[in-house]
Amino acid sequence: MGWFSRARDADPAALAEDGLSALTLLAVLDEAVSHLSAAESLLERCAVAGEPGHPVGVRPADRRLGVADARQGLRLRIAFTQLSRWLDGMTCEPEQEQLRADASRLLRFYLLMVTYALDAAFTPSARQHIAIRGGRGGAAGRLVELRDLARAAVE
Repeated sequence: MGWFSRARDADPAALAEDGLSALTLLAVLDEAVSHLSAAESLLERCAVAGEPGHPVGVRPADRRLGVADARQGLRLRIAFTQLSRWLDGMTCEPEQEQLRADASRLLRFYLLMVTYALDAAFTPSARQHIAIRGGRGGAAGRLVELRDLARAAVE
C-alpha cells in the first residue's frame, strides 16, 4: 500500500482528525485556482468566436476556434471534473464542510460553463455570450477566497 492508500474498512473520521483533510482541501483549491486564468481565457475566446452579426457558419479566421482550443477545453473539463469528484468524496472537519461544499459547486459551475461555451462556439447556430467576468470577481473570486480560507485553517 502506498502512503496515500488506506484500508477500505478504515474510519473516514481518522483522516479528518489528523489534519489531512484540511491539507487536501487546500491542495484541491490551489489546483482549481491555477486553472482559472485558462478557463477565463477560453471562455472569452468562445464568446468572441460566437458573437452575433456573422452569417451562420462563417467566421473571420481570427475569430475561429481551433483544435488547440478544443484540447484546452477538454483538459479543463477533465480537471474540473476530477477536482469536483475529489471534493465530493472528501470527509472534512465540520468547520471546513461549507468550504468543501462551496468549492465543489463552483467547480461544477466552471465545468458547465466550459462545456456549454465550447458547444456554443463550435455550433454555428449558437450565438451565446458565455463568460465569467473578472479573474477576482464572481465565481473566480469566491474560489480564490475559499482557497485562502482553507490556507488560513491549515496555517
